[in-house]
Amino acid sequence: MQRLESFLEQVHSMRADFRQEVRDGEGQLVEQAGGRVLLARPGRFRWDYERPHERVVMADGERLWLYEADLDQVTIRTLGDAMGETPAALLTGDRSVLERFEPVDSWKSGRLAWVRLRPRAADADFAAVAVAFAGEQPAELVLDDRLGQQTHLIFSEVRLNVPVGVDSFRFVVPEGADVIEESDL
Repeated sequence: MQRLESFLEQVHSMRADFRQEVRDGEGQLVEQAGGRVLLARPGRFRWDYERPHERVVMADGERLWLYEADLDQVTIRTLGDAMGETPAALLTGDRSVLERFEPVDSWKSGRLAWVRLRPRAADADFAAVAVAFAGEQPAELVLDDRLGQQTHLIFSEVRLNVPVGVDSFRFVVPEGADVIEESDL
């Protein structure tokens, strides 16, 4: 827990490559993806999925943008307070975000130190999240959803407190893409 608290207090930005694996309730691999992630406090992130399909999930501090290239579609939602109960908040929030989670367990496995947290909100979209650190760097995030699936985000080439320009979180809608705004949903 101390590593997570330290990360929230001392890290202002992060760049990394990531590999994402989704496993069903029996542990069978059902989806793989990968790309790059950029995080900056407060509340800004950009997940650029490069494989198997181009996709961007980005928060600019006010709005959440989801671009799916294969559908040529952009969905825009208000970020709002809902971010506080999401696993993304654990990487882009400040230390106060921990008030929204209950520590459940911690352990060491090889070179990784893990902490498992459960959201305090009964209506959260996920049941638990585990964060692993290799030293001071986040190495893995495991999300348990309410349907029994697990999403593993494995980080590599992690760089902390890198300079991040504000343009990194400015999304430009590709020409011709369909745009769906929150009010349309």
